[in-house]
Amino acid sequence: MIKTGKSLEQLIMSLEKVLARNDSIQIESPKRLRDVTTGTLREHDVVLTTNQGHHTVKIAIECRDRSRPVTVNQVEGFWAKCQDTGVNQGIIVSATGFYGTAKKKAEHRGIRCLSIADVDSFNWLLTPGIQSFTKKILHADWVFYPKIDGIIDGTNFEVLDNQNNILTGDVLLANASRELNELLPQRLTPTAEAVLHVRFEGDGLIMRDLKSGQAVEVAFAMVTIRYSIRAEFIPFRMVQYVDKDKNKTITDAAVAEVDFGNHRGKLMIVYKEDKGGQVVFVPEKKNE
Repeated sequence: MIKTGKSLEQLIMSLEKVLARNDSIQIESPKRLRDVTTGTLREHDVVLTTNQGHHTVKIAIECRDRSRPVTVNQVEGFWAKCQDTGVNQGIIVSATGFYGTAKKKAEHRGIRCLSIADVDSFNWLLTPGIQSFTKKILHADWVFYPKIDGIIDGTNFEVLDNQNNILTGDVLLANASRELNELLPQRLTPTAEAVLHVRFEGDGLIMRDLKSGQAVEVAFAMVTIRYSIRAEFIPFRMVQYVDKDKNKTITDAAVAEVDFGNHRGKLMIVYKEDKGGQVVFVPEKKNE
């Protein structure tokens, strides 16, 4: 079954972004729109905003992942919210279907009813998941070599770039991580610990003595990177996005939650029988 919480909203937002394939369509989740009668902001799960000619069209999607089918009252409540927030088209996506009376009410109110469900397999998909290799820096030990010896205390100094910015631990770690990603081969072998030695040229770096304030240019730096590589099989979650009233599959999707360190999100294979498939990465929304 579809998981509870925000997962259905995030999945629908990701699918709609892939299906839109149009920079003129803005997709937001969640999105708060102002109530025209009370002036308060009211939240919609997913909102698509597009410009058609000189008009702006707003489509709101309500995501329902409860244990029971959608009811008449829920349809009425969503329709009223759409009216009060200036939404042009309302859509309810349910993971457990709709009561017959709710579908009749939705048709009367102009609300579109869609379903989404987990499936066991797709005949177009040959693999149940993907193999992921995660690189992790265990420790990075930096040694800086000055162009002239004896000017600063080699145990009590800071390093500045050519813009006079101090190289913090985070900056040094980011540089070590970049080099690790660039130098390791594409085909990785899992390992609990390995070592990589990398040389950096000085390129305008300055070593400054923290006590005396004396400074000297950096000739070069060496970093010893201790790292691990972990292999993990990430299974696909296979879902169908369906318009049952029209007996039409909107799309199939195989979704894997991936974490590439600085980049987390959904790796998706989205397939439509008449258009084929496409592989996309949808980044995880960062907390503001």
